[in-house]
Amino acid sequence: MRKNNMNFYMFKAPFRVPIKTPLVELEEREVLIVEWQDVDGHNYYGECNAFKTDWYHFETIESIKEVLTNWFKKHEFNQINHYKLSCQLIDELNDFPNARSVMSMIFFQKFHELHDVKVEYGATVNHDIETYFKQYNGQLPSRIKIKWHDDIKNDIAFLEKNYPNIQRAIDANGVLSQNEISLLNTFEHQNFIYIEQPFSTFDSYYEYHKSLSLPIFIDESALNLEQIKQFNDSQIIDGVVIKPSRVGGIDKALEIIDYCKAHNLKYVIGGMYEFGLSGYFTAYLAEQSNYPSDITPSDYYFVDDIVFEKAVLENNKIIYSPPKIDVNKLIK
Repeated sequence: MRKNNMNFYMFKAPFRVPIKTPLVELEEREVLIVEWQDVDGHNYYGECNAFKTDWYHFETIESIKEVLTNWFKKHEFNQINHYKLSCQLIDELNDFPNARSVMSMIFFQKFHELHDVKVEYGATVNHDIETYFKQYNGQLPSRIKIKWHDDIKNDIAFLEKNYPNIQRAIDANGVLSQNEISLLNTFEHQNFIYIEQPFSTFDSYYEYHKSLSLPIFIDESALNLEQIKQFNDSQIIDGVVIKPSRVGGIDKALEIIDYCKAHNLKYVIGGMYEFGLSGYFTAYLAEQSNYPSDITPSDYYFVDDIVFEKAVLENNKIIYSPPKIDVNKLIK
């Protein structure tokens, strides 16, 4: 009897500049790559955005391998021959959005014809902002997102002096309180397009949203469509950062995008320090976003990658080609 096959691989690369955020410091990025071989012998790959530990999310690389192994045992002999069926089957993984997301990436490729994607360049700077601008030789992004830190005023002064026309955002990762609102409001007229995830709880947004002059986008709080609806219905946000890995995959992200368009809610697509496979789909979803999303050239975070085709800059736009995996770089 013909059957599907699933294999797990790892890939790891150091960051060009170490990552420092309010939540973690990272020297390298290690990801799980899932291979799906269907009953006809065709191979598809998915890049999982989970980390080795649970510093960001309860799912880890090891827990996802266990979840997907158990799910695969149920569907080892299934002939999954249309997209709707694949989405129904991976709905069994709804409690594990990172695990569901990697399978959504696999089946989206299986049932859709992919095309080149051209999107705006939206860089994120985690610290040492001058180093970032020096190493990219004047290839300026359309948007700079600064991670919140104690000396953020120095970063903003640097941008105001040297790059006043670049759009800006701040990512606070939910660590702010009422004490920082007055400082944030001083940035209102300095080309800031939004503050991302200023607070950690719904109650804090409800209490402080009227005090903030910057547009408010939720990120970590955008767990699913239902939660986004709760924030939007309460009129306490201006937009949402949609991370496919957090909401359960490409199909779930597309549902949220449809909701945002129908309710005039702005959105951008968020990345997770991705390599080229996951990065392509972040760009794919970002084609119609309101502002530049978390889209960078292939060499922005890493020198090495798992795909043959690099995402390149052309006239201040980034071009992603449909990803083809260099399987020789994967470690089983």
